[in-house]
Amino acid sequence: MEILPYLNQIYLFRVKAKSIKASSSLDFFMSMNPIKSKCRVCGQFFPPEQFKLHFELRQMVCPNCFSGKKKPLDEAKEKEEAAKKMPAGWDKEDEYLEKMAAKKKDSPTLNAYTKVPGADHYMCRCPVCKYQFKYDALKKIPARCPYCGADLPAFKSFSMM
Repeated sequence: MEILPYLNQIYLFRVKAKSIKASSSLDFFMSMNPIKSKCRVCGQFFPPEQFKLHFELRQMVCPNCFSGKKKPLDEAKEKEEAAKKMPAGWDKEDEYLEKMAAKKKDSPTLNAYTKVPGADHYMCRCPVCKYQFKYDALKKIPARCPYCGADLPAFKSFSMM
């Protein structure tokens, strides 16, 4: 006879659980959740369920950072930091020269081939896919990138044979 009240309570609990929608109970639980996470980009606190994966930053960010909205204070700070990084007498010509030097440094013909010490071959870097592979300058093999099939830049050998 003592088991009947216990079974009756279980039955009533199941009936109540079925009548309450799962989403409303989840919403109720989430509204009571005091846990907040800090966004690594802006430093503000938000509930964890509002975070989204940002494709450029490759990390979870808050809704404000995900939409790309920036506060005017942050933009002003960025301008001040950029001004502090530039030395005295910095002008547009210096900016142009810096950009051209970066382009020259990144050009595929200059960085494509590097000599392997103690060997007759070179390490080649494909300008399209950045895949590294061995290149035999005497046989001129391979003629194309083995990974993507792109043509390689012209090889200039300065050795006297």
